Amino acid sequence: MNSTEPVPRKLDPAQAQSLDIKKKSYLDEESLFRFDFNEEQMAVEKLREGISKFAADAETLKGILKEKLEKA
Repeated sequence: MNSTEPVPRKLDPAQAQSLDIKKKSYLDEESLFRFDFNEEQMAVEKLREGISKFAADAETLKGILKEKLEKA
């Protein structure tokens, strides 16, 4: 299904910069970072997913390299 309809802009960087959002810093506060991170279920899941896919890719690469070395 292809569409040529324009996609309406929902986010605007200039508008986002004008918002008064307090910046969080976790320098020297690892425990606070871990607590806040674990409160964000999507962040935890995406990190887990990324690590799992990285590990799977590492195993795939290891297999490819082993195969190439055995042929050499």
